Amino acid sequence: MRRIGLAKLKLNVFQKILIMIAVLLMPIMGLYYYATQQSLRVIQDELIKANLNKMGTFMIQLENSLEKFELVASPLLIDTNLLEYEHDFSLSGYTMLKTVSMLQEKLALASISSNLHNNVTIYLPRKGEAITSDTKYAYDREWLKSHFSLSWQYGSYPNMGLGFARYFMYAGEDVHDPETAVSVLSIEIYQKDFEKLLDTYKEGNVGDPFLYRSGQSIIESRTANTEGIAWVGEELKTVSERGKSGHLIREWAGNSYLISYYKSDLLGAYLVDYFPLDRIIQPIVRQRVWFGVISALILMTGIAAASILFRSVQIPVLHLIRGVKRIKSGDFSYRLIPSKQNEFQFLTESFNEMTEQIQNLIENELRSRIQARDATLKQLQAQIHPHFLYNCLGFMINMTRLGKHQATIDMAHHLADYYRYSTRMDNQVVSLSAELAFVQHYLEIHRLRMDTLEYIVDSGQKPDEVHIPRFLIQPIVENALVHGLESVDHPGKISIRVQDTENRVEVMIEDNGEGMSKAAMLRLQQELSIPADDYSGCGLWNVYQRMMHYFGDGTSLIFDESALGGLRVTLGWNRRERRESDVQLINRG
Repeated sequence: MRRIGLAKLKLNVFQKILIMIAVLLMPIMGLYYYATQQSLRVIQDELIKANLNKMGTFMIQLENSLEKFELVASPLLIDTNLLEYEHDFSLSGYTMLKTVSMLQEKLALASISSNLHNNVTIYLPRKGEAITSDTKYAYDREWLKSHFSLSWQYGSYPNMGLGFARYFMYAGEDVHDPETAVSVLSIEIYQKDFEKLLDTYKEGNVGDPFLYRSGQSIIESRTANTEGIAWVGEELKTVSERGKSGHLIREWAGNSYLISYYKSDLLGAYLVDYFPLDRIIQPIVRQRVWFGVISALILMTGIAAASILFRSVQIPVLHLIRGVKRIKSGDFSYRLIPSKQNEFQFLTESFNEMTEQIQNLIENELRSRIQARDATLKQLQAQIHPHFLYNCLGFMINMTRLGKHQATIDMAHHLADYYRYSTRMDNQVVSLSAELAFVQHYLEIHRLRMDTLEYIVDSGQKPDEVHIPRFLIQPIVENALVHGLESVDHPGKISIRVQDTENRVEVMIEDNGEGMSKAAMLRLQQELSIPADDYSGCGLWNVYQRMMHYFGDGTSLIFDESALGGLRVTLGWNRRERRESDVQLINRG
């Protein structure tokens, strides 16, 4: 089993070349793809880091701007003019108008100190008034109470619309109730200013930034992709703990996107930016694709070169090996197909010449051996026929003396037909029906002599279409009579049956004689395959050798116990097309 397994592992030259090409290319491709993958990972990490740094810088600048604005606006809560206006109710109308005007100027100065479009308002809960940087408007107690917050909140405000606002309280008993304060300062920044900041941030970048607060409206740039931002907002909802900053990589519309976010603690909002990673790493990916294409071309070139080598070298060698195996198996008629003008042409021609010479030598040797066998067979027949003839003539003399003329006549007819068939040595191939008729004459002669012999001949369906060498069945019948029935006390029986199928013919000769032991049958079976140089031959050996020479592969001669009680001999061979030489022999006969 181990030798078979090792034999299966043997590779031809073509397979070895392919494996060598693969061994050379695979490490290179693996290292290249590993290096590009590492490069992509490094670039991606640097992109994330750079994007978060940029977002952090932007948010810090925004927060610094808001804190600076708070520092400028919040001291107005303790301004002397405001305190005077709040507590001195004895001021004249002119003085009050002048004080309000001065407060509005201070509010306007605080407003323009910021680069963001804003509105600064002072609420006086006790007076029920409000003073803004632009104009004076009616004080709404309920609205102030519902929107009041000491931190930045996003919402809609009557004097600016959507935006962020923060409130400062002075002298309040309850920090959550503006009605308890002496004065309240509000700073409101328009949403449009944040949109402008996002536009500025977006310039020169591939991303689409926006401000995101959970459960509130998203603040986008004026050139934002609304559909993409909506998708990013849904993705951010899936992140339970976002932290101060972070990133996500998600697939959308067949592309991989990098989503970065940075939180402003002052506004309580996230600055979010997203852009397709493929656009950034496309050059590296394109370079990797080109490398793959070039590697594939190199591999295909190697395979093509190996194929050329295989066709030019390996295939002729395989044909030569196949030819040697055919010659070794005994097929000396095999010839190699002449190859093209290459190094193997001379070898092919030499091989064909060698096999032709071997075939001629073997055919000449075989022809000489066959002639010698035929001569030996004819000599044996010449020796046997006189003795057989003497017995038959003696039988006829005795029958004549006894007055049994019909038995004498029958013996004469059968004996004449028997010798007519056996003495025509020029016709060595006959039909199966002719051979069986000859055997019937032979059996009838013995039946007349023995009187107790019974025989059955079943010639099958089409015995005229089956052709065999002469004297193929008679020697086996003779053995059955001489060695099987000659020494038994009971009446002898011989059965000859032909089984003729589409592809095979079998002839079974059985008797009810002494039979043979298993060991004797096995020994006789082994003797059939002994070469002619090592065995002088017997009747059965000659029959088997002639069958092998005429029918070739598929020939069999088998010994077995007969249902009649004696021995059964089965001759078998495969059908074949009738040869022209056979036809000539049959016609000549």
